[in-house]
Amino acid sequence: MNKKYPYILLRLFVIIITMAASLIHDSCTINKEVDGYYNNPPGRNDDNLLTLIGENENYSLFYNALVEYGFEDLLSKNQYFTLFVPPNSAFDGLPEYSASEWAKIIGFHIVYANLYSRDFNNLDLLTVNGKYLNMRRFENNIIKIFESTVNMDYVDQYCQNGVIHEIDRLMIPRPNLYEYIMTLDASFYSILQDFLISMDNRYIDYEKSERIGVNNNGDPIYDTVWKTENYFLDNIAGLNNEGKAYTGFIPSNEDVLEALHSIEGYFGNLDDMDQETYHQLLFIAFSGSFIKDAIKQENLPDTIVSVTGKSMEKSVLRFGEVNLELSNGIIHMLDGMTIPKNFFLVPIVIECDRKENRKVSNTIYAIEQLSDSRASEGSYVYYGCRFVGDYLEFTVNMVYKTTYWFTWTGPKQGPSHYQLFVKDDITGEFVNVGDPVNNWTKIPWKPVVSGTYSFSGFGTKTIRFVIVNELPVVGFNAIYVDYIKLTPEEIYVP
Repeated sequence: MNKKYPYILLRLFVIIITMAASLIHDSCTINKEVDGYYNNPPGRNDDNLLTLIGENENYSLFYNALVEYGFEDLLSKNQYFTLFVPPNSAFDGLPEYSASEWAKIIGFHIVYANLYSRDFNNLDLLTVNGKYLNMRRFENNIIKIFESTVNMDYVDQYCQNGVIHEIDRLMIPRPNLYEYIMTLDASFYSILQDFLISMDNRYIDYEKSERIGVNNNGDPIYDTVWKTENYFLDNIAGLNNEGKAYTGFIPSNEDVLEALHSIEGYFGNLDDMDQETYHQLLFIAFSGSFIKDAIKQENLPDTIVSVTGKSMEKSVLRFGEVNLELSNGIIHMLDGMTIPKNFFLVPIVIECDRKENRKVSNTIYAIEQLSDSRASEGSYVYYGCRFVGDYLEFTVNMVYKTTYWFTWTGPKQGPSHYQLFVKDDITGEFVNVGDPVNNWTKIPWKPVVSGTYSFSGFGTKTIRFVIVNELPVVGFNAIYVDYIKLTPEEIYVP
């Protein structure tokens, strides 16, 4: 009986091998058929996309546009592209476009990918002009791409460097938020346009500039390549970034000026402002003009938070035309503008351990940053000065024409008497804010309320933290302080 087992096992082994070979053969056959369908069209391997399009009379208008507007070299390259090609009938009744507009339109139909119909799904496809095509799949195998529909009877027309799919209409790209704003009528929207342009910073790109010699002083001379960065677009709101979505609230010049006049009491007369102050004011005005994500007017939340973190109630907005859909978001035109006071009336905190905008009365004394978890940012400053009149001095920007409450805090470290002073804008003299405080008797790290001071104008102010009384032993004073805070009286809470 045991002698039968090897025979049975051998039979089973032969059957399994036979079945596996059959499955492998069928699988390879299917894969070859798929590969053959998508990758090896008979007689097409030597053609490029431009040739393939040119051979179809129904695509002749699109072919002519490809050649006329400079895509001939691109589509002849050994690189994969997908083209969504409209038939000649899609060109009927079109408005007039400039050459640059036509180039953007045609480039909007060319995708950096080898995308077959089997890959159609809910996709965002990057085109050669930097904008995205939105593809969506619906029931009954209906494929929408941007504002057109794919003709599924004429897909997967492919060759050695890509594939063509027919669509039912020409796709006209939408501008992004920045492009739209900059094409608005300047007689009504130049304030916002000029503000965005003013954020440009042009400088030499030394990595790309080639050094070609030196001048008579021995300084290097470059074949200069310039680079431009825009602080607002690069750091606040990428309105020209096709990969991010924003919502814009766009005011007219009249709306902006009306809003600025409503708060000029904090800054001074608009007509008398220097350019720097005026731009600072515009930055405040437009800090609530953009929010992240594309949100239609009816879906806006009751409290709107801008890209700068400023919040405002939807109820303060007065809308004109709304829900203008662009390539990277939505714009709502405003019919009036309000600049909430919380956009600019915020506490100013001087972190005294930071070197920026800080001076000392005498540089011979040690000054150190000391760590303590109880300090606002985990550290405070020690200034080892010795005598009455020694001080730390700070310059503070963007101080408004209003009344501020002054508070400060620090450790209980030595019995020096401290007092705050502010430099008067008119006389140049330093005026005390509140009474002297004995650092030895105050509660450590508890904020000290020095008092109030009313500034007569907007701008940069100078504040001193001064030793005003001697110790019993002369020459052993020091300053230990964490921060000084200036809080506008309108928002001060005792």
